[in-house]
Amino acid sequence: MIALMKKELRSYLYSVVGALFIAANLLFMGIYFTGYNLTAGYPSVSYTMSSAVTVFLFITPLLTMGIMSQELRLKTDRLLYTSPMPVIKIVLGKYLAMLCVFLVPVLVSCIYPLILSLFGKVNYGESYMAILAYFLFGAAALSIGLFISSFTENQIIAAVLTFAALFITFLMGAVKTIVSAEGNILTRVMSWFDMGKRIDNFMNGLFDIRALVYYLSICALLVFLTYENVQRKRCSVSVKNIRFSAYSISAVIVSIAVVFGLNYLVLYLPDDVMQYDLTENKLFTISGESKEYLDTLDKDVDIFYMTEEDYADEVVKHTLEEYKSYSRHIKVKYVDITKNPQFASAYTDEEVLSGDLLVVCGGRAKVINNAGLYETQMDYQTFSQNVSGYDGEGQITSAIAYVTNENATTVRFVTGHGEFSLSELSMLKSALKKANLQTEELSLLTVDSIEDTDILFIAAPTSDYTKEEAKKVSDYLKNGGKAIIATQYSETKEEFTNLYGVLKEYGISVSDGLIVEPDAGGYYGNNPMYILPKVQSSSMTMSVYDGRRYVFTPYAQAIIPDEELPGGVNVEDALRTSDASYVKANMEGSETLEKTADDKEGPFDIGAFITDGDTKIALITSGMALTDDANSIVGNANTLMITDAVNAMSDGGIKTPVIPVKSMSVEYITVSRAFVILYSLVFSIAVPLLILAAGIVLWARRRRR
Repeated sequence: MIALMKKELRSYLYSVVGALFIAANLLFMGIYFTGYNLTAGYPSVSYTMSSAVTVFLFITPLLTMGIMSQELRLKTDRLLYTSPMPVIKIVLGKYLAMLCVFLVPVLVSCIYPLILSLFGKVNYGESYMAILAYFLFGAAALSIGLFISSFTENQIIAAVLTFAALFITFLMGAVKTIVSAEGNILTRVMSWFDMGKRIDNFMNGLFDIRALVYYLSICALLVFLTYENVQRKRCSVSVKNIRFSAYSISAVIVSIAVVFGLNYLVLYLPDDVMQYDLTENKLFTISGESKEYLDTLDKDVDIFYMTEEDYADEVVKHTLEEYKSYSRHIKVKYVDITKNPQFASAYTDEEVLSGDLLVVCGGRAKVINNAGLYETQMDYQTFSQNVSGYDGEGQITSAIAYVTNENATTVRFVTGHGEFSLSELSMLKSALKKANLQTEELSLLTVDSIEDTDILFIAAPTSDYTKEEAKKVSDYLKNGGKAIIATQYSETKEEFTNLYGVLKEYGISVSDGLIVEPDAGGYYGNNPMYILPKVQSSSMTMSVYDGRRYVFTPYAQAIIPDEELPGGVNVEDALRTSDASYVKANMEGSETLEKTADDKEGPFDIGAFITDGDTKIALITSGMALTDDANSIVGNANTLMITDAVNAMSDGGIKTPVIPVKSMSVEYITVSRAFVILYSLVFSIAVPLLILAAGIVLWARRRRR
C-alpha cells in the first residue's frame, strides 16, 4: 500500500495536475487571507477557510478525476487487479496519495495564524478549528471523487459528476427548504447529505465531535464503497461471482447502516461530551453561575423558540441545547409563528415576533425579544450597527428565574438631593432588570414611612438629607432594612452631617478628602484618583472576586470604621486600596496631589458590606462608580457588584445570577501596507506560480524521456 501511495504521489508530482491543485489552493487561500486578514485586519482565519471551502468544490475534480478513471482508460487496472496486493490496499493507497497532496496547502495555511500573531492578538483555537474544518471537508470531498472515478474511464465525466455531487451536498440546506419548509421525513434524510452545514461549528471555534464523526465516517464509507466497486469488476462472471455479488450487496448495506447508526447515536450523546468551546469568550458554553442556578431548579420550564429549527440562529440554538442537556427540567421547542400566529397568545398578552423566545412555567411567562439577545454598537465610520456582544445566556437565565419565582424584590431609588436618577444609570437599570428586580423612585419628603421598602438605594446625593429624612432611613435600617448607599465627594465642601449620621450609628465614618493612589497598578489611565481597588471576598463582590475582575471607583472617599464597632455590627471589607494610598485632606487648597504631612496614609476601604442582625448595608464611597462610563471601562463589573449586593440582601425574593454580556467585539489587527503588498506578491502570486512552473517543468522532462 505504501509503495502504491508513493507511486501515485510521484505521478502527481511529475504531472501538472498535482502542481495545479496545490497552486490553485494556495492562490485562492492567499487572496482571501490577504483580503480578510491582512487588509481588513480580522484576527481569525475562519473567513479565509470558509471561502476556501467554496473554491474547493471546483478544484477537487482536478485531483480525483483520473485517480481510478486513468487506470480504466489505459487498461492498467487489470495489472492491479491481478497483483498480490489486496484491493482494499490499492484503494487506500490511492486515497492516501490524494490526501498527502491536499495536506501541502493545508499545512501552509497553518502558518497564517502565526503570521497574524506578529501584528496583534490571535485566537488560535478558532483559527485552527477553521483549518481543521477545511481539511475534513476536503478529505470527504476527495473520497466522493475517488468513488465516482471508479465508475468511468472518462475523466471529464468523472470530473463533472464529482463537481455536481459536491455542489448538491453543499447546497442541500437550500434544497431541503424547497422540498418542505416545515420539515418532514424526506428532509431529515436529506440532512444526512448536508456536508456544508456541518463545518459551521468548526468555523465558529466549536470543536464538534459529531461533525468529526460525520466526515470521518463519510471518508471510510466511500473508500469502502470504492473497494466494493473495484472488487466487483475484478471478478469474472461465474457461480462464484454470483455468490460474491450477494455478499457484496450485503456488505454495502451493512456498511451504510453502520455509518448511519453511528451518526444517529452521537446525536443523542450530551453536548458537554460531544462539543468543546474553543472561543475566547466561551460563546457556546453556559457559565457556572447559570449551572448553579439550574441545579436548584425543581419546576419544569418550556422554552419556545419562535422559528423553524432550520432557520434558527446557530448561537442561540446551541445555547438552548446547552440548557436542555444540562437540566432535565428544561424543554426546548421550535414553533413556526407564521403558520401558528396565535400560539403565544395562550401564554402571554405581549407581542411575540418571529425569532423571539417565549419562556413558560405554569401560569407565568416571559418574552425575550430577538433583538435583546445581541448587543449592538454604532460604528460612526460606516454609520451602521455592529454586533458587539451576545446576551443569550443572561436573558435566558433571567427569564427562567422569573417564571419559576413569584416573589419579586423592589429596589427604590431615593430622589430629591441631586442623586443619580434611573434614567442616568441605564446600564445599572438594565442589570437590575436582568436580575428580575423591580425599580422605582422614592421621595423621602412625600412618605411617612419606608418600612415596606425591600431595598433602599441612595445613589450619590450632592446635598445632605434633613433630620426628618435621615430619621426615616435610620428607623428603616434599625427594623432590619436593606440599603445600598453610594457617597459622593462635594467640591463645595457640602457637609453630610445627617446622612453620615446614619452610618455613624454602625460605627462608620466617611473621609472628607479624596483618596490618591500612587501605585501604578492601582489606578486607571494617568489619573491616580481613577482607582482600581483590590477586590476582596465579600457578600457584595462574590461574582467580581471569583471572576478576578476589576472594579472602577473614580474619586473615592475612605471608609473609616471606629476602633470599636457597636455590638452586633460586622463590616466585611469589599474594595481596598494599596498601602501606598493616602487621603488628600485639602483638595481645594493644594496645587498638586503630592503627599503631605497632613494626609492620612492607607490602605483604605472604598466598599464595605455592613450587617447588624437583619440589617444589611452595601456602602460604596465612589458615586461615579455607578455611571455608565465607569461601568463600561471594566466590562459591567461595577453593576455586577451591585446586583451581587442586592442578591445578598434579598430575603425570599428572586435571586438571579446576572450573567454579563459575552463580548463579540473583534480586536482588529493592523498590518502595514508594505507587508500586505509583499505578502501578496510573494505568497499569493509568486509561490503558486513557482509551484505550477515546477510542475510543468517536471512534466516536460518526463515527456522527453
